[in-house]
Amino acid sequence: MGNELISIVVPIYNVENYLRQCLDSIQNQTYKKFECIMVNDGSMDSSQQIAEEYLTDSRFKLINQSNKGLSETRNTGISHIREESTFVAFVDSDDYIYPDLLETLIENIEDDVDIIEGMLENFHDEIKVDRVCHNFDKKILITKDDKLGELALNELRVSVFPKLFRKSLLTEDFFPEGWIFEDLAVVPELVSHSRKWIKLPKVIYGYRIRPNSITTKEFSEEKLDVFKIFEKYDLFFKYESDRTKLLVEKIKYLHLNYHDIEFVPENNQYKQLYEQEKQKLLSKIADYESKTLISIIVPIYKVEKYLRQCLDSIMSQTYQNFECLLINDGSPDNSADICREYVEKDARFRYFEKENGGVSSARNLGIECSGGKYITFIDADDWVDSDYLEVLYNALIDENADISVSTYKRFHMADNCWYFHSFQRGYEKRVFTNQELIDEFIDLDTFDYSYRYVCGKLVRKCLLDKIAFNEMTTLGEDMEFWLKLYLISNKVVFVNRDSYIYRLDNVDRHFGLEKIRSDIQQRLNFISFLAVRGIDISKYVNSCLSVIQYQVERLKESPEYDTYETIRWLREVMFLLKGKSEL
Repeated sequence: MGNELISIVVPIYNVENYLRQCLDSIQNQTYKKFECIMVNDGSMDSSQQIAEEYLTDSRFKLINQSNKGLSETRNTGISHIREESTFVAFVDSDDYIYPDLLETLIENIEDDVDIIEGMLENFHDEIKVDRVCHNFDKKILITKDDKLGELALNELRVSVFPKLFRKSLLTEDFFPEGWIFEDLAVVPELVSHSRKWIKLPKVIYGYRIRPNSITTKEFSEEKLDVFKIFEKYDLFFKYESDRTKLLVEKIKYLHLNYHDIEFVPENNQYKQLYEQEKQKLLSKIADYESKTLISIIVPIYKVEKYLRQCLDSIMSQTYQNFECLLINDGSPDNSADICREYVEKDARFRYFEKENGGVSSARNLGIECSGGKYITFIDADDWVDSDYLEVLYNALIDENADISVSTYKRFHMADNCWYFHSFQRGYEKRVFTNQELIDEFIDLDTFDYSYRYVCGKLVRKCLLDKIAFNEMTTLGEDMEFWLKLYLISNKVVFVNRDSYIYRLDNVDRHFGLEKIRSDIQQRLNFISFLAVRGIDISKYVNSCLSVIQYQVERLKESPEYDTYETIRWLREVMFLLKGKSEL
C-alpha cells in the first residue's frame, strides 16, 4: 500500500460555521492521493458557497441535491466514488481530521484488511471533552466475536469515523435511508462481511459535540429508530452462536442505556419504554452468561493432515462458552505450528506440550489443566457438527445428569463413504440410573459402541476427581474409563444424535499382542470392581469369554507373532472364568 486512491465522503448540511475547518483539515493531509466528495444536502446557509471555494483543488468535487437526510447523502457520495479508488473514509462536515489521518491508516493496510481505524477525541468548540480510552495495543480483529466484543466496549465505537473501509464493503444504498443512528444500523453488515479489522491506538479525528445536531437536539420520536435497528440485529444474528448473541445483546444494552441517559428526559412519555427494554436486555444477557464453561480436550499426535478440520469444527460450535485444550503428545510433524495458529486467533484455545506418553496420558493432562465444569474429548483426526456441544449440554442439563452420551457417524477414508447407524432403539432420548446402565451395557454394546467410545460424551468434571484414563493400557482405555464413570455416576442420559464424526483412515490398525492383552486385562479389572460391589457379573463374564475365544482363534492363524505365550494366558483366563477348560 502507499499509492492507493482514497475517497473521502463529506455530507454537508447547514454547517457554515465549521465547514472550512473540516475541508482545510482534509486538504492538508500528508497523504496526498485522495478525492474528496462533498455532498451538499440542500443547505440553506452559505455552506454550498464555502464548498465551492475548494473546487480549485482538483481533488475536490461537489454534488448538490435536495435535502434527503444523512444516510441518503452518504449513499450519494458512495455512488460517485471513482472506480480506481480502493478505500473510503467518511468525515462529518462539522468535525475535522488530523493531518496524518490518511497516512496513519494507509501505513497499516494489509492485503486482507477491510477496515482500519484510529481513535477520536470529542470536543466542544475548541475544548476537548474526551471520554475515550486510548491506552491499548494495536488490535487485529478477525472473527465476528472479536469485532462485536470490541464494539461492546464503548457506544462511540460504532461510528463510521475515523475509519477506512474497503470500497467493496459499501453498496450505493449501504446506509438505511430515513433512519437516524445510521452508523449503528450498519454494524451487522460491517461485522459479517469484513475480513480483518485493525484498530490503532492513535488519535486522528476530532468529533465535535454541538447543539442542535441530530443526536443532541431535544428528544423526538425519530430517536425511536434505535428500536428498529435492534429488530434488524435480531433478524441478522438470529442463527449465530450464543456467544455472538450475547455480544449483540451487550451492544444493544450499551446503546440503549446511552440513549436513555443522553436523549430521554425524566418526564418523557417514552421513559418507561426505555427502562423496560433495558431490563429485558439485562435478562437476556444474564441468561447467555449463565451457561457453564465446557472444557474440550484434544490429544494430538501425527495429525497434521486432519487437525485444521477438527479445530475449525470446534470453533464453529453454536455453544460458544468453551475452552479447548490442545495437548501435543510429542508429535514430530507440523501439528504444533497448527495449534499455535489457532491459539493466536482464538483465545479459547490453549496449547500444551509433553513428551510422548500415549493418548491416555495426554487426556489426563488435559483433565488436570482444564477449568470447565464439564469435559468432553475430541480426537484430533475426527471432527464434530456445529451443535455437538449444545446437544450434549442441553441433554445433560435438562435431565440433571452426570454424563450425556450421543451416537456418532463414521467417515471411511478408504472408500470415501459415510456410515450411519440405523439401530432401532425405539427412543430419541433415554435416561439411565447407574445400575440400569451397568445392567444393560453388554446388551447395548452388542450393536452400538456409542456407550464405550471416548467420543460423543460430556461429563461433570467432579466425577474425574478419582477416575482417570489408565496410562498403562494400549487398548481398551475408552471402555474401561467410561464403565468406571458409569459405575460412580447417579444418572446418565443418552440422546440419539450423531453429531460426532469418527474418521477411519487407510492405516492398517491391526492389534498387536500387547493390545490384545491390554484389552482383556481391562475387562477383567472391571469385572472385579463389579463383583466387589455385589453386582451380577454374568453378562460381563460371558462377553469377556466371547472376546477371548475370538482372539485365540485369530492368533492361532496369525504368522506375524510368536503367539504361544499370549494364547496360553488367554486360555488360562478362560479356565479361571469358566471353572474348567474346554480347549
